[in-house]
Amino acid sequence: MTRSVRSISGDSLLVGELPRGCSLCTKGSKMVLFVTGLCNSSCYYCPLSKDKVGKDVVFADEMPVSDDSDMLYEIEAIGGEGAGISGGDPFCSIERTLYYISLLKTRQGDDFHIHLYTSQANANESVLQRLRDAGLDEIRFHPQSKDWSGISSALRIGLDVGIEVPALPGKAEQLKNVARRAEKMGVAFMNINELESSETNFQRLVARGMRLTDLESASIDGSADVAREVLEWTSSNLKTLSVHYCSSRFKDSVQMRNRLERRLVRTMREFEERDEDEPLLMLGIIRGHLSEKLDQKHLDTIQHILTSEFEVPIRLMNVDTIRMRVEIAPWVLEQIADELKRLLPQDVAMEIGIALEYPSWDRLQTMFSPL
Repeated sequence: MTRSVRSISGDSLLVGELPRGCSLCTKGSKMVLFVTGLCNSSCYYCPLSKDKVGKDVVFADEMPVSDDSDMLYEIEAIGGEGAGISGGDPFCSIERTLYYISLLKTRQGDDFHIHLYTSQANANESVLQRLRDAGLDEIRFHPQSKDWSGISSALRIGLDVGIEVPALPGKAEQLKNVARRAEKMGVAFMNINELESSETNFQRLVARGMRLTDLESASIDGSADVAREVLEWTSSNLKTLSVHYCSSRFKDSVQMRNRLERRLVRTMREFEERDEDEPLLMLGIIRGHLSEKLDQKHLDTIQHILTSEFEVPIRLMNVDTIRMRVEIAPWVLEQIADELKRLLPQDVAMEIGIALEYPSWDRLQTMFSPL
């Protein structure tokens, strides 16, 4: 019996059922817990950024984690219902990985869904048992060889098991072989990710004759075609394996957008406004101009001017000592901009304006309009 290939949001495709972990990602309610940048594989297409690749660092979504409270705050900020543990390879820091799984299950409850991605398809069964006992719900393997003993062990001990691989141009037949073997073993699902370029892998991809689909995205030409071919083949040739093609646009326009929307609702401050169309925050900014840097004395002076000269309530402003700027309600700044410029300290060049920023920890700015 032929199964259907269904279109889902963001150009993604599905045969069968969407894995639980992916369902929560789609909602934007799954935190990405990056437990280490260390990895014992050497995939030429690895897209990890320079601040992560090969470095033993921890991030919760965009937030660097210095202690447990950082991670727990991010879960609260997005209304998290689960976490996806990634790297690098979490198996390269297995004790840390086990600690986080146990902590999350203890703090968030048994219904908090945790999946893990690893390239170690030959993982030792005793390690997999420790992960299961700590509370891991789902494990996704990116096989690097023909040794799938770890996949067999994960199935045997009762974990939800999937395969997660990139769609490499020209490699449709290899993916079909992986899918065929996965179904025969009893694996539940296979995720095929559209291949994307980054600052760290672009030259390696180009050296292999690959190119961008267009200048508007990071996707690699031919990757989506391979994924579609595999799903069409799956619908006619496989009976039980669910296969999900996750497009680059799906990650950006659905998963990321929904997570940012959830974070915006929970973290928006009284002096901020939201953009009408996108999950962006609007706020007034007073900062150093170009290469000029404000120090704490400047920040204190600006805050004093705002409170004493303009009677701006403290609740409508914030002194940001990370970015060394003063944030203020945009509707207030627009009213006082001209007079404020005359009162600001003259020993350092400053600029004031209205900014649009994502509600993520790093507050990525998309626009700054000087006043």
